[in-house]
Amino acid sequence: MSGIMIILLLTIIQFIAGFGLINLFKIDLKPGLLISLAILLGVAVFSVMPFILQLAFIPLTSANIFISIIAATALLNIKFRSGLARLKELWSTTRFKIKIYEIPFVAMIIFIVFVSAWRCFYFPPTPRDLTSGAEVIAEYAIREKTMINSVFSVNLESTNNIFKPPYITCLQIIYKYAGFAFGQIWLSTIVACFIIFLYHALTLTIHRIFAGLLVLFFMAIPEMFAYTFMVLFDYSNAVFFFLSVWFLYLFFQNQQRNYLSFAGLLMAIATYIRSETLILACLMVPAIVWYHWKNKTGIVKGLISSAFFVVPSVLAYIISVSIYINRYLPVQYNIQGQVNKNLGDLSPFFTRFSDINSQLIFSDTGVGYYGYFIYLFIGLLLLELVIKRRLNNTTRNWLYAVLVIYLGFPLLGYLLPLLDLNNSTKRGLFKIFPLMLLYMAHNSLLVGWSQRIAKWEMK
Repeated sequence: MSGIMIILLLTIIQFIAGFGLINLFKIDLKPGLLISLAILLGVAVFSVMPFILQLAFIPLTSANIFISIIAATALLNIKFRSGLARLKELWSTTRFKIKIYEIPFVAMIIFIVFVSAWRCFYFPPTPRDLTSGAEVIAEYAIREKTMINSVFSVNLESTNNIFKPPYITCLQIIYKYAGFAFGQIWLSTIVACFIIFLYHALTLTIHRIFAGLLVLFFMAIPEMFAYTFMVLFDYSNAVFFFLSVWFLYLFFQNQQRNYLSFAGLLMAIATYIRSETLILACLMVPAIVWYHWKNKTGIVKGLISSAFFVVPSVLAYIISVSIYINRYLPVQYNIQGQVNKNLGDLSPFFTRFSDINSQLIFSDTGVGYYGYFIYLFIGLLLLELVIKRRLNNTTRNWLYAVLVIYLGFPLLGYLLPLLDLNNSTKRGLFKIFPLMLLYMAHNSLLVGWSQRIAKWEMK
């Protein structure tokens, strides 16, 4: 079977698994959003299955892994009748139409994604954090049928990369068994589906011309684009963190608790990918409490909603870090020893905050890393404040999420000294860019201009 056919088959299974999960939560979305989200969730389901087998000490053979994936897909589609009815309705009502003015944007987006996917397929894994961690564990897991393998028998004092959650390891194992020597083509699936989701999310509020331009600006962020084909945890983590915040804000709009629970699940996936995301999830709690207080539904309900949002992430952390790393791995890793022992001294927080601004954002080096995307965000924000002189609730929500990342990483640097500036923090800031993008999609100036263009088109 050719590589393209294998990718297509895996993507179909991922869609079915993800769609079953969406159907269980009764989430209603437009076709472009639903299809891309279902595949993204399917990749997340794939990433969990070898881990579950490992926790149960079941050998990680190709047969066991793919049987577990098929079984999980079937279980997630236990309500297959309602799911089948939704699929039929989706198929009958879906009409994908591309306006003439969309063609240049869509063509450029497809070309950029193709270049990224080809490099992901053609080149071997190169980041040191991967080759000294998830990649080597996955390679030996194929040979020894377990993630707790002979990699842990060598001297590991020079790296802590083997003590990271098994998200990438599991996906590498699956795709290597599927016939891809380098494994990492799953990243291209995440990138393509995320871009599709972003584009359709933007078109909910602004004109497709603006949506196409903003997506191109987003894809042109140099450092973030590089990690669409260099596999590490940060791009995937940014994707699921954004999706969690997006569905949390949908809950603010429709007040349906299933959307809040779904947002909690997505944040748990983000925490499974990078464990420190749990702290950022907690920083989103004030927005939930404020929402309930503002709507006079009571602080108690706010705390209950916060639990719905945060508890899944806590469970993901306990299972992937506290249990797996501490109880399963043959080499001990002193997690408590990585935490700052002098919490009374706040100077590391302010030092990291200053370094992020002076070295990673507002500098020539920062432009090399992130282009001018941050300046575009600041420019649109200042224009809105000067011209409109006020912000609506939705834009304030997205700005709060941006603030969570902007202040959250100095906080993480203060709490976890090993989370350095030029590697972990530099890549961790990927999470801020989709949030900035959605602020732009709700910027009152762009929304107003979009409405004028739409009226002109109608005439």
